[in-house]
Amino acid sequence: MSQLIARLQIRHVLVALLAIPSFYLTFLLYRSGNVWIALALLVLTCLGVFIYLNPSASTFRYLFPGLVGFGIFVIFPLAYTVYIGFTKYSSQNLLDFERSAALLRNETFPNPNAASYKFKLYAQEDGTYLLYLEDEKDPGRRFASETFELTPGVKPKTPPEPVKLNALPQGDQVEGTPLGMVQINRGKLLIPMRARQFLLPDETLVAMAGLTNFGSRERLWTPNSDGSFTNKKDGTIIRPNFKLGFFVNDKGETVGVGFRTFSGFDNYLRIISDPRIQGPFFRIFIWTLVFSGLSVLLTFAVGMLLSVLLEQKDLHFRQAYRMLFILPYAVPALLSILILKGLFNQEFGAVNTLLRGIFGFAPEWNTNPWGARAMILLVNIWLGYPYMMLICTGMLQSIPSGIYEASAIDGSNKIRDFTDLTLPLVLPPMIPILISAFAFNFNNFNLIYLLTGGGPQMVGGSAGETDLLVTYTYSIAFLDAGTNYGLASAIATLLFILVGSLAWINLRVTGKKVKI
Repeated sequence: MSQLIARLQIRHVLVALLAIPSFYLTFLLYRSGNVWIALALLVLTCLGVFIYLNPSASTFRYLFPGLVGFGIFVIFPLAYTVYIGFTKYSSQNLLDFERSAALLRNETFPNPNAASYKFKLYAQEDGTYLLYLEDEKDPGRRFASETFELTPGVKPKTPPEPVKLNALPQGDQVEGTPLGMVQINRGKLLIPMRARQFLLPDETLVAMAGLTNFGSRERLWTPNSDGSFTNKKDGTIIRPNFKLGFFVNDKGETVGVGFRTFSGFDNYLRIISDPRIQGPFFRIFIWTLVFSGLSVLLTFAVGMLLSVLLEQKDLHFRQAYRMLFILPYAVPALLSILILKGLFNQEFGAVNTLLRGIFGFAPEWNTNPWGARAMILLVNIWLGYPYMMLICTGMLQSIPSGIYEASAIDGSNKIRDFTDLTLPLVLPPMIPILISAFAFNFNNFNLIYLLTGGGPQMVGGSAGETDLLVTYTYSIAFLDAGTNYGLASAIATLLFILVGSLAWINLRVTGKKVKI
């Protein structure tokens, strides 16, 4: 009985040690504005506490970690990608609406009739800084800021929140080490200081007006009750346009920083209507299918052939040969691709030098579309056959040797043994591996990007002759017109549906054939 009580106490302590940090992380996420993520983490934490402390839920104690991992690393990325595909989210529409509006509220302009302040910057022991201001006309008005951070030589991409200044009574001293202008310049602190704004106790904003002084600034935009903003200098009114994801004025001109907004099926319609995307799409789709199918077929054929040869009992130095054939699998693919890219250089590569010396001619691996495709397939075979060879070797070693002995008694030969015995026994278990290899090659971004970059360029098109769908969409979404996460997510969703459907069809068709 005492042992049972001790186990229960240990369980409660372990659950508490895991739950307390999780609740604290939930609180931090909520404070940072990630309400939905915080809610999801809170639900998971409460569910975990219930499962591990309630005896009636003991069945789920071993399933819960796996399900949580599956949800975080599989379901959540897929769901988030689908969600982003329905939004206008790009380098121009990067922030959420509240953050974009806050930047407008914090935008200021100098007030020529405002007070001027001398300043000193104090370095703190923890690496932060503190600002001291003194009114040039009234030295009795002194202020000291809260501590803040400065990154030397780096201007923040978005203006940080203003730092509060507090009145400094006469006789009080500022803590820290005062920095002279020479030290500030050497420390590259002027650039981040110019991006900083400070807030006096009367809510007046001040910022650097020169190298030696600070000046008051007024907020440029006045927020209105309907969500619009009025410009104090010229009276211009801007309103949020949730279709464009920008604040626009009466002339339709965009103002400020864009914000993310829901766009519905606009990204998907753009895939169909944009001529740069749908023009070469069919050719690239056909090449992607051919490349994926030939890569799987040829790597399997080479791997199967080598594994059968290396399983011959009368072959000397089998282990040494097997080790040599596995070496391409041990070298990082990145290095192999870059080395082979140099070897296939059509002007100075070793491959063309050898071919010219033997045959008197050499293929155009970089400028001819068919030569570039052949090079890609050859490199992919080199990278993929060791894996297939290892899998086939394991399967061959699991086949009982007795069936080959019986076949030899019946007068069979090695070719008939391979076609009638080995291949029918190896192929059915290999089907899931072949389908996964097809899906991998369908999205083989690294090979195309590093080897040819999609080239050579299509005549009159924006794509390359060796582009796969994944590299083509990458170019459209990230290189041509700036970073467009919404469009990229929409295309990624379509690719996921397409690859999943093809894999499902292949699995059904091959499964029926195996049963027959």
